[in-house]
Amino acid sequence: MRLHRFYIPEPIGKDQTIHVGNRDLLHQWAKVFRFAIGDTIILFSGDGFEYEAVIELISKKEAIVHTINASRTVPAPKITLHVFLSVIKKARFELAVEKCTEIGAAAFHPVIAEHNDKRELNIERLKKIAIEAAEQSGRGTVPGVGEPEKLEAAIKKFSGKMFVLDFGAENFSKAFEKFSALVPVGVFVGPEGGWTDAERTLFKKYRIQQVSLGTQVLRAETAAIAGSAAILL
Repeated sequence: MRLHRFYIPEPIGKDQTIHVGNRDLLHQWAKVFRFAIGDTIILFSGDGFEYEAVIELISKKEAIVHTINASRTVPAPKITLHVFLSVIKKARFELAVEKCTEIGAAAFHPVIAEHNDKRELNIERLKKIAIEAAEQSGRGTVPGVGEPEKLEAAIKKFSGKMFVLDFGAENFSKAFEKFSALVPVGVFVGPEGGWTDAERTLFKKYRIQQVSLGTQVLRAETAAIAGSAAILL
């Protein structure tokens, strides 16, 4: 039977006793999975290893586990992908974070675009979704989730090769064939209303290559997922 995996931010080592006090995690272990003393789980903290651990105590306030075995996690993708997704409806943004995390995205950067209906997100909830998706998918790291920021500010902060998804531009696969995976990749995905002429001018100003995923008109979250898959898989 496959063991359940859980992320904890503290350093982990082999043959180590760990005290867990995170209330959300304790609730999940006790009420959702109904773990008991003697049950075995998998823990990881983003160091490239995962650790088989036995539960020695579990209560509402604390759990104590002891690690017994260590093994390497699934290797991270060769390409470090940053997804710059315009702020869209809550459920759709959450879906993009979940699926792009499973695919292997390294970080998410919510972008405030001119056609945004909404400009706020529950970042803490998005971080939890990223953690859960990392646990489920077997990856050894959890992607970061940044605070929403304006488009030009996001562009200026990023150091790497940037692409912007835009309908009618050069086919993405052809553009990506010319690119080296030695530097991080940033992909900008617009809102439901698309990019404005002013935003397209901004992309040209910073020499960000415009690419297309095909002739179909995709929702923003679909484009983010499809773009991530095209790059990483």
